[in-house]
Amino acid sequence: MADLTHLYPALAKVAARAAGAASPAVRFNVGHFARLDEAIEFDTSPPSDPLQVAGEMFATQVGGVGFRLHTWTAQTPGYPAAGVTAEEVDDGLFDGSVVINPDFLYDSAESTEILLTLTHDPWHPDFADTLMVTAAYKAMTSADVPILFLQSPVAPFRDPPPRFRVDGSGEAPRVSQGLAVRMLISLDSGNPRKRLGLVRQIAWIAAEYGMGLQVTDRRFGRVRGEWWSVLRHEPDIYQRKKAELFGWAPTGLPAAAQLLTFVGPARVGSSAAIAADLAARNVGILAVSEVSLQEIAFVNVIAPVAPARATPEPVSTKCLPIAAGLGALGRDCGLTRRQGARRAAPVASTPAADYQVLRTGPVTLEIADTNAHRPVWVSWEMPLVRDASGRTIDVPELVLARIRPNVAGRVDYCQARVSPAGSVRGWAKLTTLLDPLLKPVDIPGELSALCAQAERDVLAHLVRHGVPLRAVRLHVAWRERWVSR
Repeated sequence: MADLTHLYPALAKVAARAAGAASPAVRFNVGHFARLDEAIEFDTSPPSDPLQVAGEMFATQVGGVGFRLHTWTAQTPGYPAAGVTAEEVDDGLFDGSVVINPDFLYDSAESTEILLTLTHDPWHPDFADTLMVTAAYKAMTSADVPILFLQSPVAPFRDPPPRFRVDGSGEAPRVSQGLAVRMLISLDSGNPRKRLGLVRQIAWIAAEYGMGLQVTDRRFGRVRGEWWSVLRHEPDIYQRKKAELFGWAPTGLPAAAQLLTFVGPARVGSSAAIAADLAARNVGILAVSEVSLQEIAFVNVIAPVAPARATPEPVSTKCLPIAAGLGALGRDCGLTRRQGARRAAPVASTPAADYQVLRTGPVTLEIADTNAHRPVWVSWEMPLVRDASGRTIDVPELVLARIRPNVAGRVDYCQARVSPAGSVRGWAKLTTLLDPLLKPVDIPGELSALCAQAERDVLAHLVRHGVPLRAVRLHVAWRERWVSR
């Protein structure tokens, strides 16, 4: 009876969504984009069917390529086919629908984050590093827990010296993108042993591979962006383990990649099935972003093309069932045969059996020196307001526009949700390119001035467009914990 009582809020959430929509399915759009350094818009309006109950949006980019996702529930009656339907509508653009999975229930208040750091250096991966990311991804997704968010590369974290205060005032400016994997999972409050078992399992892998491990600081008064360090990064062990496991990998930096989105109903175990298959085929991961939008799972992967198959080819867009998609991926991106690799279970017998693979490539990567790039976090909540052209006012783009006159910048990732009441709530991470000649002691002051000025300018812009100041909650900071306070 206690377990049923615990599920009542989640069941009520599903029932409310079903009552407010005329279809049991959620529609989605996926876009694969290249060369996003100039500008990218994060419009929360669906490209079709403007009658929507609620919509969620997620976008991410790295190395000059990226993904943009949007989901919404139609108000017009519909009778979608069971499972997943998807089709190509243009180069790099896909449309489809997914019947939601009511069994994917979680309480967002009972969640925790895990940060696994391969190296604190800026993102500059070779082929062996991409295989280490695959190994880390497999280890982090192997537990029987719902994954709400996963991202790599991200800003690694390093504990400030003990002499600094706990409010983070002594935290050094972080690298914007590093070889690290960050995961947000949902946990059953009635089973704390599952969280301890997961952390213990990942800790064994981290210790063996020399990776750093942090978990969410769950002490009273702590907020998102504050970490409890379990293991510190050991660069010597990491390099030795990388050479031991993947010394046979091709040398040099990947020059071409495939963009892949695995989409289907959110289910516990689907990520583990995908990760195990990628590891068994020796497919590296340059970047991965995994998110659950309205109970639809999107797993976005940037996989390096094997040098032996990196021939000049026109970019193509395909939508394939997961078995055929993984087979094509192994053919183009598998770095060796399955010598010494553990054989993966057939995808047909896993929770990801009915997933679709949306594939675009090969695309050209831009792996550049990122020593001077620093992260800036943005969170906002405001009424849904559209400009004169009918597009939703894009808060991350507004912040970025206010930063660009002083330094170059881009949006690394952004997630937003439109509520049925007509408000939009979002979270984003930007990257700012500071002057490489700037002294380290001057970087905190420069970032603080940029963030404060951008926040004031964006608030003034919103007020000029008729948004009441009291209805806006906007925070811009280069320390993540300060955005959450």
